[in-house]
Amino acid sequence: MNAPLPSAASSAVPHRCHVQVLGSGTSTGVPIIGCTCPACTSADPHDNRMRCGLHLSYDGFHLQIDTSPDFRQQALRYRIPRVDAILISHCHADHVLGLDEVRRYNQMQKDVIPVYCRDFCEPDLRRIFGYIFSPPPLPPEVSVYRPHLTLHVLGDDAAEIGPFRVRSLTVPHGPALCAAFEIAVDGRRMVHCSDVSEVTPELLDMMRGADLVFLDGLRPEPHAAHITQPVCLEALRASGCRIGRMIHIGHQQTHAELLARYPEPFAPTYDGEEFLL
Repeated sequence: MNAPLPSAASSAVPHRCHVQVLGSGTSTGVPIIGCTCPACTSADPHDNRMRCGLHLSYDGFHLQIDTSPDFRQQALRYRIPRVDAILISHCHADHVLGLDEVRRYNQMQKDVIPVYCRDFCEPDLRRIFGYIFSPPPLPPEVSVYRPHLTLHVLGDDAAEIGPFRVRSLTVPHGPALCAAFEIAVDGRRMVHCSDVSEVTPELLDMMRGADLVFLDGLRPEPHAAHITQPVCLEALRASGCRIGRMIHIGHQQTHAELLARYPEPFAPTYDGEEFLL
């Protein structure tokens, strides 16, 4: 199922969803500025972790999960040809501050792009990106320099977004909240939950029997806003998912160290990892 493909632009395999990890790192990214630890000074490209993002493509439709500050670099590196819809998990800077880069896709696609989030996220998106979601009138030659997006609030019911059936769930993220997403297509399911401080029964139910799960695996030590890697591993095993991946990874360990401790099928992800769902 995790057969590699050349890039997010590929459509060589019909009737399979292509999933690509754009960024696997925590909010600082890895390497961290000014740090000389083994992970931050590693020559292994797996230890270069941009901020979190995931890209899914199926039958020509491209779905983006989160737009980190690294989104422009990710879009260039992985040759993302288009963005048809965006899911935002929460409004922390490392998950949304690349939203402005989407304007280039507006220009190329000559269309407005829908953005989906849970209700707790909507006010912050409108506040941070008022120039997008509450813009003043501008002449056409100027309006091209801002994204053209529509904001849609997800409830507890599943939503049809292009070919994908998307179900969302609000989960605790320390004192904040985050959305977990279940994405289904052609009878296959993927779950994405990059930031969570407790694996609730509802989240475990969402993960249960999924083909692919991405779950918060920040570090081995406790953190107020994230589960630990051992808790992540326990939840992946308990869910019975086919393949599990730790995401939102810090700089406490190198990829090689993590992989030795957490081998397949429940392993750390890395920037550029690809799956066929």
